[in-house]
Amino acid sequence: ERYMVSTPCPVCQGKRLKPESLAVTIDGRNIIDVSSMSVTQALEWIATVGGDGSKAILNEREQMIAHQILKEIQARLSFLKDVGLDYLTLDRPSATLSGGEAQRIRLATQIGSGLMGVLYICDEPTVGLHPADDFRLIETLKRLRDLGNTILVVEHDEAMMRAADHIIDMGPGAGEHGGWIVTTGTLPDIMNCKESIIFLPSMVTASD
Repeated sequence: ERYMVSTPCPVCQGKRLKPESLAVTIDGRNIIDVSSMSVTQALEWIATVGGDGSKAILNEREQMIAHQILKEIQARLSFLKDVGLDYLTLDRPSATLSGGEAQRIRLATQIGSGLMGVLYICDEPTVGLHPADDFRLIETLKRLRDLGNTILVVEHDEAMMRAADHIIDMGPGAGEHGGWIVTTGTLPDIMNCKESIIFLPSMVTASD
């Protein structure tokens, strides 16, 4: 493999589509133009495409044809936004995604599937996620739970622990110094356990 290199096709310039396919446009954009958008940009553009009134790009007949398709696309893009992936471009190669990003994409996919009675095990889904986006990810996990699923999360994030219905504190130390169940229960139960990890009492705020 060390003798292999990737080179864009000189004919299509790496677009991998025939000129006939690229000639199809909506609002002057072909499929490559749309694929280069971020999730946020794509949501805004699709809202314009299927908009109401004089600002709508599609005419009434075209909107009737495209309505269900646009609705499905908007839903899937919204799922990605809800798990904090609104910055990703639609043409982002899967091999370049971080572990946390790939895991959150799978979560978004599962929400759209509407499955029930499933056990989901998530290993630190907040890795690489800005703290400001924690809330959206937590709400996504709650939506999965409310569908009738069980969510088991391995996590050190404070916001995630606060949102958990039940916590299992593993310890007492890390690595070879742990592996035991120290205590289980709600967050107040954990903070009131003297054997629990030392930093939990510092999580108490005035509102608690």
